[in-house]
Amino acid sequence: MQIAICDDDIHFAGELKGAIETLYDVSNGSLMVSVWHDGAAFLADQPECDALFLAIDMAGMDGFTVARKLRRREEIFLIFVTGHDELVYDAIKFQPFRFLRKSRLMEELPEAVEELGKAVLRRSVGSKVPFRTGTGIVYRDVDDIMYIEIYGHWMHVRARSGDDLKCYGSLTDLEKQLEPFGFIRTHKSYLVNCQYIHAIESRRVILDDRTQIPLSRYRTEIVREAYGYYRRAVYKTGTSVYN
Repeated sequence: MQIAICDDDIHFAGELKGAIETLYDVSNGSLMVSVWHDGAAFLADQPECDALFLAIDMAGMDGFTVARKLRRREEIFLIFVTGHDELVYDAIKFQPFRFLRKSRLMEELPEAVEELGKAVLRRSVGSKVPFRTGTGIVYRDVDDIMYIEIYGHWMHVRARSGDDLKCYGSLTDLEKQLEPFGFIRTHKSYLVNCQYIHAIESRRVILDDRTQIPLSRYRTEIVREAYGYYRRAVYKTGTSVYN
């Protein structure tokens, strides 16, 4: 992942760079972080990057002006950083990936870095997931998968479209692969897509179509926390962050 930081506060930019490098999960791949201290200079270079941590309040050219002038803005995950909380309302029109407050940086940055890593991964691998069937590899769009159930060595992929799939493999491997797309392991035999969850009860998860999925007692708090996190992410972006 390639990250750019643009902030005229040299000390803060260095602190932010170090924090990002510390927080990034290296198992997701390599990380490169570059720093600019001037908005005009950054625009002149327009470096290739997956994400830009952009200070709003800078001398000379401010962050909003930089954001307006960005080429390929739709291809860059934009994270505004500011010491003025009230600017969040002006920032919304740019549809940023996140808005970080300098006063609460170390509270808000870990989640931003984690979700940024997932978003870059999702974009790089696309939304199609391969499954091994008796006749070969079949691809399914993650948005069409409601849940996956394993029994023995076989898995049943339940699809919203009705085009269900019988395949084989490891549910644990799929859990790791699908976690960035909002899937939760509710039971040793079930992996559920958060976007189809209607309710979470004491020992079961209810889907939108009223399908009941078992919920292990020891997974209850983990599932509730993960689903709450998913809902907050949807609320922040106005749409599913996993789409």
